[in-house]
Amino acid sequence: MEDKTKDFVALLLSAPASSIALVTTNLFAGILGSIVFALGKIWQMALPGIWRIKVENKNISWSPAKNGGWLVASGLGVGMGLVMLAAWWLLGDNLDPNEIKSYVEPFGLLNPWMYFALFCYWVLINSIMEEYLFRWFIFEKFETFVSGKVAVILSGLVFTIHHFIGVMVMFPLPLALLASFGVFCGGAIWSWIYLRYRSIWPCYLSHAIVDVVMFGIGAYILFS
Repeated sequence: MEDKTKDFVALLLSAPASSIALVTTNLFAGILGSIVFALGKIWQMALPGIWRIKVENKNISWSPAKNGGWLVASGLGVGMGLVMLAAWWLLGDNLDPNEIKSYVEPFGLLNPWMYFALFCYWVLINSIMEEYLFRWFIFEKFETFVSGKVAVILSGLVFTIHHFIGVMVMFPLPLALLASFGVFCGGAIWSWIYLRYRSIWPCYLSHAIVDVVMFGIGAYILFS
């Protein structure tokens, strides 16, 4: 296949994968939903590496941060975290804690230790996998067809669609749309960091800071 055709197929196989797994997880809560979620994450992790080695015949790279970006990424992460806290302070009264608890209860997340385990997984593993998929693989495939600036927008949109599926089942539609706008801003900012510094690790640092704030707010809702 020509390079553009390969990259188009790669986008078709990768961009919807996590979203499909998340939809199925919401349809089948409990053990079955958790299994589907895990299979989606395995696909998300395996496909880009296999594609790079077997289809593109390239070596795996650890995406070293040769151009820096740590200070910019951490500053943007802290800034986004503060915006999230401000939004929670202004709009948190519009959320129904019982509705959110009913959503997470089938996954065992009303147990503080299970919630802490998910927090560790999300910050230390999931955020890296999302940067690996959305910022490296999907972003670079979009760059085959459009400029880097447009790829920032497109990869941010794919990232947002994936997360909108999750937030719309927990929040009222207006808050879900507002949260999705925040997700898009975050995804676009992290894509811009990748465009500027060409490493997933500064993106991950910024992403992890935001996830820590998110789980802190979640802990307050579930356990206060």
